[in-house]
Amino acid sequence: MFEKDLKVWVYFDRYGDLLSPKKRAAFEAYYGEDLSLAEIAQETGTSRQAVRDLIHRTCEELKAYEEKLHLLRLRETGVALCERIEKSASPDERAALLKELKELF
Repeated sequence: MFEKDLKVWVYFDRYGDLLSPKKRAAFEAYYGEDLSLAEIAQETGTSRQAVRDLIHRTCEELKAYEEKLHLLRLRETGVALCERIEKSASPDERAALLKELKELF
């Protein structure tokens, strides 16, 4: 059975605009509307296997974008540093953390 990897929804949120309209529509139908592969195939006039392959390729493409661009990882690191800055006690510590944050970008 084709199991849904919900982490790709986070990737889709960040990189979905880079997908073709066909991939975006199939992905949104499967993950966002929770349609089955058969329902999507019926709507698009293709086979269930073709829809499965399209969604699989789309998920791989989204993962590849994150592997190459690291936008989500950078955001997570930046948020963690901001939280550390908010909690830091000394001005020197805040300055060091701000410098580390600036180096990310």
